[in-house]
Amino acid sequence: MFGEIHNAEELWYRFLDDFAEDFVYKHFPKEKAEALAYNDLIVRMNAMGEKLEKWMSLGYERIMPDDVIDFDYCTKEGDRMRSTLVAEQEEVVKAVLDAVKSGGGLIYVDGPGGSGKTYVYLCLINILQGMHLKVIPIATVASFFHLNIKDGCKTSTIHLQSAEAKQLAELDVVFWDEAPMSPKSSLETVDQLFRDVTKIDKPFGGKVIILGGDFRQCLPVVDRKGRDEQISNSIKMSHLWPLFQVHHLKTNMRAQNADEEWKSWRWSERRRRTGVMEVPEDLRCDGDLAEEIFGSLLRNGSDVSEISKVAILSPTNQQALQMNQKVMEMIPGEMKTYYSVDEVGDNQNIHSDAANFPTEFLNKMTPSGLPPHKLDLKVGALVMLLRNLDVRNGLCNGTRLVIREMGERVLRCAFISGPNEGGDVLILRIKLSFDSGIPFVLQRRQFPVRPAFAMTVNKAQGQTFDRIGLLLDASIFAHGQLYVALTRTRTKDGIRIWAPEKVMHNIVYKNIL
Repeated sequence: MFGEIHNAEELWYRFLDDFAEDFVYKHFPKEKAEALAYNDLIVRMNAMGEKLEKWMSLGYERIMPDDVIDFDYCTKEGDRMRSTLVAEQEEVVKAVLDAVKSGGGLIYVDGPGGSGKTYVYLCLINILQGMHLKVIPIATVASFFHLNIKDGCKTSTIHLQSAEAKQLAELDVVFWDEAPMSPKSSLETVDQLFRDVTKIDKPFGGKVIILGGDFRQCLPVVDRKGRDEQISNSIKMSHLWPLFQVHHLKTNMRAQNADEEWKSWRWSERRRRTGVMEVPEDLRCDGDLAEEIFGSLLRNGSDVSEISKVAILSPTNQQALQMNQKVMEMIPGEMKTYYSVDEVGDNQNIHSDAANFPTEFLNKMTPSGLPPHKLDLKVGALVMLLRNLDVRNGLCNGTRLVIREMGERVLRCAFISGPNEGGDVLILRIKLSFDSGIPFVLQRRQFPVRPAFAMTVNKAQGQTFDRIGLLLDASIFAHGQLYVALTRTRTKDGIRIWAPEKVMHNIVYKNIL
């Protein structure tokens, strides 16, 4: 789906035995195995916001393999987890169960990083599935609801008569974490979508919607816009926000074993105000940040699981690119360089002169979300996936992988964390597009990865590391960035800050907290 397919039906029949192989091994009859393979392909493409019908439509019966849920296990595990909750977490569970009993409800779970939101979600998912309810935790909102990124997520491409619409209508409970990073248009479009698919004119069609997040963290990115536009784009400014029941998780589970002075420094009132503050002396890095964070790990041949627990964070994309290149050169082994093919894409709205931009100019562009034209990689390097390739199987935008083998046309990588840890995956070159803030569509054919030793602060949101280096040769420029950076580790010893002036800037929009 990421390439140019000229005859999808021919491709299907050519590899039909391979597509159906997994189902044949499960002892399905040949005809049913082929139908299951076809429907599995539909589901995979739906998860990536695409429709198989765009390329081919064959006459297979619409059947799906049953998803086996052990309801007894879910009930027991939910009860076990619930018995370990602190009081404020238990209040969230009670609120959700009350909403289920009353036939719908909107709940927002507010909590800083490390406050146990994910644990509460898992507890609730087990309890609700034990009740035979249909529950979905959303990994990527825009992809799951097929939101149209090009119009600012103001519409969805899901057709009301489609299988996806039917599946949405059958849902009982939706978990939507990191909601403050989504624009209010996403929230409002999803609300209207549920009303349409259920034909019930109630907020979100009467579903139980659980949002989670932390407004102290980064807000939705609004290109080349200032504070007022960022705030007005927040879900807090939506007409739906007053309908949500807000619950606060205040106990920092992640830092419970940290010293009290560090916890006090991180959560003090001063950290909640805009201004300039001195970098604490014991957090300063006065030398080479890449060497301090990665040097000993790379020299000692540490396992990838250890290397993946550290990272360098920076406010800007350009800083992250430069630092990644530096760390890549520190890794032993041969470097292999992959060059992209760049061109101006077809778009009737572009300026007539745009198609004449020289290729060299296109090659120099590395906007956020695209791999570089010159992609330097080594075996053992960490990379981050830049597109949703297979959400259901963990290949999401932001997934970190390790390079195992480099071919001319394919990268063999392995998952470094999560349920697929250690599992291999093949990454091919695909065509990626970018048109934000430029008068044309940049199309780049390249492997959809970037080195992942360094990343922007925004990209690190939601992740936890044992050790981070914070690169501040460019100032923090957005609400929540410093807060996010300083809360990525469990202990004070896990942070080193490189700042040429030995100060760091903090930006906080009080009226969004």
